[in-house]
Amino acid sequence: MTAAAGGGAPLRVLVVDDDRVDRMAVGRHLAATGIPVEVEEAEGVMDAIGRLTAGRFDGVFLDYNLPDGDGLTFLRGLRNAGLSVPVVMLTGQADPEVAAELVAAGAADYVPKASLSPERLLRSLRALRIDGDGTA
Repeated sequence: MTAAAGGGAPLRVLVVDDDRVDRMAVGRHLAATGIPVEVEEAEGVMDAIGRLTAGRFDGVFLDYNLPDGDGLTFLRGLRNAGLSVPVVMLTGQADPEVAAELVAAGAADYVPKASLSPERLLRSLRALRIDGDGTA
C-alpha cells in the first residue's frame, strides 16, 4: 500500500542535483504525481551525505553529474555503507550502458532528464515499491 492509498505520511525524498532549476523541476513533477511527497534538496554529494545521515528518506533522486563527485561513485558508497534507501538516477545522458551500470550498482531506476514528467516520476515511485511505512 502506498502512503497516498493508505492516507499515511507523505513520502520523504531527497533530490540531489547541483542545478537549482533541475531540483525545482523534479520537485514540481513529484508534486504533480498525485502521491503526497515531501521534497528535500541537496546541491551535491557532501550536502546529500549530511542530509542522509541526519534523517530518514523513502527515496533519493540523484543526478549523475555532480560538482563534488559523480552519482555512480556516490551510489556505490551508499551501498557499501549499508544504506539501502532506494535511488533513482537522473542524468542528461541517455546512454544504455550507463543505465545498465547504474542498475548493477543498485539504482532502482534511471531517468534521462529529457524524459522528466509527472507520469515518468510516478512510474519511478511505483518501481521503488514504497509503502506507507517507508519500506521498499
